[in-house]
Amino acid sequence: MSQDVKIQIIESMLSLGFNKYEAHAYVTLLLDPSKTAYEISKLSDVPQSKIYETMKKLVDRGLATAKGYKPIKYIALPLESYLDHYKSDVTNAVEFLKKNINAVAKQPTVEYIVHFNTIAQFIGKVEDVLSRATKSISLEIWAQDYHYIREALQVAKKRGVRIITVLYGEVEAPIGKIYQHEMSGLEHSMQTGRWLNSLVDNSECCFGILNDSNPTGIWTQNKSIMLLSQSFISHDILIAEIYHEMRDALDEKFGENLDKIRRHNQID
Repeated sequence: MSQDVKIQIIESMLSLGFNKYEAHAYVTLLLDPSKTAYEISKLSDVPQSKIYETMKKLVDRGLATAKGYKPIKYIALPLESYLDHYKSDVTNAVEFLKKNINAVAKQPTVEYIVHFNTIAQFIGKVEDVLSRATKSISLEIWAQDYHYIREALQVAKKRGVRIITVLYGEVEAPIGKIYQHEMSGLEHSMQTGRWLNSLVDNSECCFGILNDSNPTGIWTQNKSIMLLSQSFISHDILIAEIYHEMRDALDEKFGENLDKIRRHNQID
C-alpha cells in the first residue's frame, strides 16, 4: 500500500466518524496482521495510553477480532461489511428525517442573510430553493441566464407550482407565465451585471448580480427583503403589461422604453 493510498484511507475513515487513533490502528493492522495492542501502538504511533481503548472500539465496531490470551493478538476484519451496514443506516436515517422532521415542530423563519460570491454557489442555492417550491415561484431573469434554472423550473411545473417570470430578452419554450420586459436602453446593465431575482412560496428569496468579474448574491427569509423582492417583480410586471397595451403612446410621450424619464431621474 502506497503512502498516498494509506493517507487517503485514513482521511476517508475520519470522514465517516472514526477518530484518528482508530483509523491509524486499523490501517496498521491491515498491513501487519495478528499484532498485540502494544505492537500496534508502536507501529501506528497511537499512544499506549489510548491503544487498548482504541482496539476495544475497533472490535465493537466489527473491524477487528481478538485472539488468544496473554498476549491477546488482533486481526483486522474486512471493511466492506461495515461500510454496507453504515451506508444502509445512513440512508434509512436520511429518509426518516426527511419524512418526519417537520412533524416535530414548525421550523422557525430564518432572518439572517447568506452571501455568495461565485455564480456557481449562487445558482446552486437558487436551484435548491426552487426545488422546495410547493405553491409559487416569481422570477426576474435575463435570457442569457435562463439555462441555469430551466431544469429546476420544469420539475417545479410538474409538481403543479405556479411560475411567473419577468424575462429580459427572449428564450425558446419558456416555462410558466412570461412577462416580456422591454430591453431597449438596458444594454449597459448587461455589462455591469445581469440580475436574477427569485421569490419562492413567499417564504424565501434569492437575489444576485451575475457577471464574470464580480458576481454576488444573497439568500434570505428576511421579511423586509422578501417584500422588496416581490415589489421589484410586481413593479416590472405592471410596466410590462402597460407597455404592451400602450406602447405607441408611451414611446411618443416618454421616448422608447421610457427613456426620457430614465434619463431625467438617472434611472439605471
